Amino acid sequence: MIGLIDSVQAEDVGGSVDAAPPFRRIVFLVTHSNAGGAQEIWSNLAEGFQARGDEVTLAALYPSEESCLKTPESLPWRHMARRRPRSATEFIGLMKRFVAFLTQEKPDVVITALPAANILAPVAAMMARAPIQVVTSHHSPSETYAPLLNLIDGWVGALPSVSHIVAVSNTVARSHKKKPAAYRAKLKTILNALPPRIESDIAKLADQRRRRPARGRTVIAAGRLVPQKNYPTLIRAAACMEGDVAIKVLGAGPDEADLKKMALDLGVADRVQFSGFYPRDEALALLAEGDVFVQPSLFEGHSLALIEAAQMGLPLVVSDAPVQIEGVSGADGRLCGLVVGVTDHEALARELQGLLDDPTRYAHYADLAASLGAEATYDRMFAAYSDLLA
Repeated sequence: MIGLIDSVQAEDVGGSVDAAPPFRRIVFLVTHSNAGGAQEIWSNLAEGFQARGDEVTLAALYPSEESCLKTPESLPWRHMARRRPRSATEFIGLMKRFVAFLTQEKPDVVITALPAANILAPVAAMMARAPIQVVTSHHSPSETYAPLLNLIDGWVGALPSVSHIVAVSNTVARSHKKKPAAYRAKLKTILNALPPRIESDIAKLADQRRRRPARGRTVIAAGRLVPQKNYPTLIRAAACMEGDVAIKVLGAGPDEADLKKMALDLGVADRVQFSGFYPRDEALALLAEGDVFVQPSLFEGHSLALIEAAQMGLPLVVSDAPVQIEGVSGADGRLCGLVVGVTDHEALARELQGLLDDPTRYAHYADLAASLGAEATYDRMFAAYSDLLA
């Protein structure tokens, strides 16, 4: 491939010359290949469309600077650059390679996630002068983007090359209400879900949890160690709870040293464990060992970790950010989790402690979580994305 990094040859992707032509050539594109929620969903969807018979490529503008998401062998990452551009020259080089990729591969559809990919794909498609349908998507509220990126996204999303704009929750969709009318007309909400293999694994783990002789007192959180996840509030809450409550955080990130120091300073370093990054299967097994799932995030989109915990039957405690309230609301509007103020560590401690201390209350919120998890089906999500390409 001309100028592409980490790529495989076209004949390796598309099969032999005698093979039946693919239903569609689809590129699932993200900004970077970090092990994050948007990347997980794109990998899952790419696998589903590939299994249906489409010719699918999983691509990123540049590699992850941290943990790269592991993908199926049939869907290796294709990167447009060796690293995140650090100069105008490197950015121009990335765009040239991206346009060359589109010109050579001639995809029918490019489905994007994360702000930079959302902006660059429609422009690159126009530069390639090919009839490429672009579907962009948003996995967090627009106010979490850099203001300039958000402004440019509004212009680019209105271009004719963009056929649809997906929001992963109604809250995320509403955050784009100030964008141009041509942009808003393309918006559609498609809620996230887990692929069948993960749903099956969770069902087995949930069954094992139910067979455990006794509950423990472990609170589980999952996600990168970054400001968005609001872990300082969780550490402060730990200092307000009884000493037999353990908190386990699954994830790695740039805030790790500061968070560990904070736990040490508050005297809870022995009760707040930062377990690091785990591949998905291992992370699910650790999640199943917990008793309550907590997510005090400042914002999310439609958290996969929240769906995993719900399907596992763990009671859910989340922040009162609007997108989080939607995340624990059932289709009938019923709250299926406990909601606390985003910085109210004392209320967070009370709710977590209360669930662990009261078996009846615990069972009630475990049942609510399971009912919420049952609503998030992969078939519904896959059908919705498939309809966009019809």
